[in-house]
Amino acid sequence: MKLDIASYHGSIDKPAIVFIHGLGMDKNIWVNPSESRILGGMFPLKILLDKKNTVKNVEKIQTLFDDLRQRDYSVITWSQKRPAGPINSAVKELHEIIIEARKMTNAGIILIGHSRGGLIARKFLFKQDKSIKGLITISAPHKGSSVAKVAKYISPLVSLLHPFIPAGNKGGPAFAIKRIFEFFKSTSLRELLPDSNFFKSIKDGPLNGVHYASVGGTKPTLFNLYNMSFPDIFEKVIPDNLYPEEMKMGKGDGLVSAESSKIPWSHEHYNFAFNHAEILFDEDVRDMLGKTVKNIT
Repeated sequence: MKLDIASYHGSIDKPAIVFIHGLGMDKNIWVNPSESRILGGMFPLKILLDKKNTVKNVEKIQTLFDDLRQRDYSVITWSQKRPAGPINSAVKELHEIIIEARKMTNAGIILIGHSRGGLIARKFLFKQDKSIKGLITISAPHKGSSVAKVAKYISPLVSLLHPFIPAGNKGGPAFAIKRIFEFFKSTSLRELLPDSNFFKSIKDGPLNGVHYASVGGTKPTLFNLYNMSFPDIFEKVIPDNLYPEEMKMGKGDGLVSAESSKIPWSHEHYNFAFNHAEILFDEDVRDMLGKTVKNIT
């Protein structure tokens, strides 16, 4: 299987770090964020980043991949062939990446997964691979995400917004909003619902010799697009009693709730006031996760 891989061969005496990207993203989320695309390649990553608080210059943004490479850890990541495909297809690819990672170290492997990437790693651990020494997840929906449920409310929302959105071509706001709504209705996102077949099938638990750490976000505003804030705008059409925690201030990062982001058997868990993307790049978050990696070693 030929995969689009990025790697750096560091000290063989340190664990190799395998980075796994989330739904609709690619390896650039770790190695070159300024080139990364989100929502299935529809938008540049920078629309999710608050330049006032998280990054001043998206062209020079640093990642945990950079941090650990500079500390001479071997690091490896790849772009999933089907970034919006089923989780099991990505698990098969991860197996190939692990084979490469074993060649880079005598000290075991640490998996780091963002969003759905954390679930891909967790499913891989069903194999009980003895080379895995740690699992770190960042904004991963370990109990699922209810965001896909908003799809049933999208039609009235479109009607609500229509008078305020000028018609346009592929570069216009109407097209952009249409693509965002299509993402929320996608089959791949519905796989992340708490009652999906995936979550019914994943009956795992802690493995001996594996250190578990997780991080979650509590700032739900994902981005402001054409003077409209997402997901705040959903409040106009979703009943209060059905409004998901993922989208409530202090409760989620816009896509994953803080509660769901915690590995049920984690040895350590931390929440930060960032959205689903910002949490990857904040210096304090990266410093904390760097210390976690060091402690695992």
